[in-house]
Amino acid sequence: MNYPSTLQKKVTLLTHFRDYLLEQHKRLDGGALTPRAGRDDNDVDRNMTYLKKWVRTKHAVFFRLSDQSVQIVFYDHTEVLLTPDERYITYVDRNRSRITYYMTDELVGCNTEIERRLKYTKEILQQLVDGSTKR
Repeated sequence: MNYPSTLQKKVTLLTHFRDYLLEQHKRLDGGALTPRAGRDDNDVDRNMTYLKKWVRTKHAVFFRLSDQSVQIVFYDHTEVLLTPDERYITYVDRNRSRITYYMTDELVGCNTEIERRLKYTKEILQQLVDGSTKR
């Protein structure tokens, strides 16, 4: 891959970060990644989801990914993941339990933890869209 030499540090950091994420994925799956037939390294790089933008706020860090999804990592170790089509929300609680809801699910509104985080997420996203710098 060609890139300016001034980006060497950033490329090295991103390479280490990618390797770390792949290693974490292997641990969670209990084994090696399963290669697809006919796939080469260029296909992996081209199809990999990557970080496009991030914002740190008072209560969380927001990540916008290349697949248009938004991940919010709260400082209390909970997470919210919003799909690009706005149909699903995945919530990770403090115990690392992960559950995905359909956005119109009444269960989302019945869980005060999720409801508070979604309200905060909506406020911050609206500020970002409006161009406000208050966080």
